[in-house]
Amino acid sequence: MKRASIILLILMISSIGLPTSNLGVVSSEVVCCDSIQYNLMLTGSSSNGQLSPFESSLGSEQKSEVGSAITQSTEVGRWTGQTNFGGEYPSHTATFVLPYRINDGAGVTINASVELRLGSEVNTGSTPLPQTFLPGENGVLELEIDVSSGTLLAEDSIIVIFSVQELLLPTGANPSIEFLWGTTEYLGTINLEAPLFDIEINEPIIEGRSAHIPVKFSSGYGAQLISESSFEFYANGNLIEQLPVSTQGNLLTWTWAADNSINDGTFPFEIRVSFQNGTTVNAGTEYEILFGDSEGNNYFYPLTEPIRTGGTDLDVEIDVDMSSDIEKTIKLNLEENIAFWIRWGLDNMGNPNLNTTSWLRNLAPTNSDYYQNRVIDNAEVSSFEQQIRQTELNNFLGQGLGIDAKRLLGLDRAEFDYVGVEILLNGDDSVSNNPVTLIFKTRQTNTAGQEHLMLDNFIKPYFDEGDRIWSSVTFELTLTTDSINGVFLRDSAEIEFTQTRLIFTEKITASITFTQSDSPLLWVQQGGSPLESPLAIFLISSVIALLGLIISGFLSRGKNKIMLISEIIILISLGFILYYLSIEFIVVLVAAASSSTLWVITAIFAGSGDSDYLSDNKLLTDTEGLSSDKFTSFNCPNCASKINITSNERPLRISCTGCGKILKIVD
Repeated sequence: MKRASIILLILMISSIGLPTSNLGVVSSEVVCCDSIQYNLMLTGSSSNGQLSPFESSLGSEQKSEVGSAITQSTEVGRWTGQTNFGGEYPSHTATFVLPYRINDGAGVTINASVELRLGSEVNTGSTPLPQTFLPGENGVLELEIDVSSGTLLAEDSIIVIFSVQELLLPTGANPSIEFLWGTTEYLGTINLEAPLFDIEINEPIIEGRSAHIPVKFSSGYGAQLISESSFEFYANGNLIEQLPVSTQGNLLTWTWAADNSINDGTFPFEIRVSFQNGTTVNAGTEYEILFGDSEGNNYFYPLTEPIRTGGTDLDVEIDVDMSSDIEKTIKLNLEENIAFWIRWGLDNMGNPNLNTTSWLRNLAPTNSDYYQNRVIDNAEVSSFEQQIRQTELNNFLGQGLGIDAKRLLGLDRAEFDYVGVEILLNGDDSVSNNPVTLIFKTRQTNTAGQEHLMLDNFIKPYFDEGDRIWSSVTFELTLTTDSINGVFLRDSAEIEFTQTRLIFTEKITASITFTQSDSPLLWVQQGGSPLESPLAIFLISSVIALLGLIISGFLSRGKNKIMLISEIIILISLGFILYYLSIEFIVVLVAAASSSTLWVITAIFAGSGDSDYLSDNKLLTDTEGLSSDKFTSFNCPNCASKINITSNERPLRISCTGCGKILKIVD
């Protein structure tokens, strides 16, 4: 009896110490929706098509081609779906939309029908006339279906069957009509009014002057409905711009921090859900609120582990410094759900109340002074970093972030000489969904001549859309070497990159945005010899070019150098481009040697020099110092100075060195 009393006392004290935000929800109200109007997208092949309310299901173009006339009912396509959510639906008109393309013709005459099966109920629509003309090379066929009211059970299937009863093709070499769907360009849909989800706004959880309003979404699509929708939430008519906290996959909690001037009372709460382009659902209710005296918390702090899923965009920046060793700095910029999970996890390491499958449960907690105090303390950050660095790196990336550690880092953890981890809270130590930056630093030694993985798709596969953590990854890589280490591209796929070389460094930059279905790849190889380094290639090529310049300059003395100078300018420019674009060493070497050889050949076969003549007016200006025994001479008629005639070219103009008069010799 005494032991039982002690246990009861402990439980009472523990309950008093719980934060006020952990109080249970008193009541809730379903505010929407019996049935709503929305589109089901047509995807998949004509024989095994699917129906989905999400635009993310669109992908590759699908088609069903009819190349001959039809005189009896022929099924063209069949699509099946299941919303896994039941309810009643009213009488309404559904619209079937299917794009088409006509080959070798300007139109076709058609009689078609579409059958819509909602569970056991069958409704049919057809072209308005027995024979309807579809004009043009491209267009859209629309068929209306009158749907009677009924009930759709959660396990019921929705089936759409499109058939053609009669088709007349135009005359031509090979006329046909193609019915197209499955992409945003060729969007095939059926618009109907049926149950899809409901919205339940729970009674606000009051924490001082903060009201946390949980909103629950019930649907057959679970977290996918939330991840592929956008929301606006209004409290007392004011838009809550702060992102909600996501828990349990289908529960979003917005926080309204009421101004001090607002008194207790009954306040409206409204939510707007946009889950398709142009499809918006509004719902709302009112609740009475009695505010507390404290300011409260601007973010809801859940007792249960928040979700990471929902499709967050991930930014990854990798800087690689390649010398005799390779050092990487990998920066992950985390936002939204995954950022909140990281922050909450730092404050809940080792929480025994977590699910047994939770990775956070296996961590060692920090001092109890910091545990669940809703502030991320330096001690918690340090402990988290230390545990990841020492033992939990693969588990953290794989189980926590859904990332393959080896593909992200390039090697297994044990193969690195050093691995460092750093968490940056970007100036905010609260448990919120404000961005978090994770930095991993790795080092490998003695890596000359080895191949290195820079990028492979590191998103771990997910088998259900509701388990998706990352919607897309934006990846940027910058790799630089020192002056005595080169780098070569070995393999790449689906990635844009540039490689440049300067005297003291070689650089590779790459960028791409990819998803789980993509296969980006980038492998590089470090140079194994100093001869392949930027500095060595520059010096060797420069020496070869310089030798060519010296030899050709010596051989071209007193000769016409216009052709040689042109070749030098062009080939040096070409050689620099080859060097700058990181063309292989052997190619740059051959280019330098070939250029030097060409310069020498040009110098050997160059014509006589024209430095003694004004080639544009055939004016001989230097007649002094020439031996009269070899050349004809005469006296200037103006000043009697002796002038040597050193050219057989006629007519020839000669400048007298005595008086400067220009004399013209014609014969």
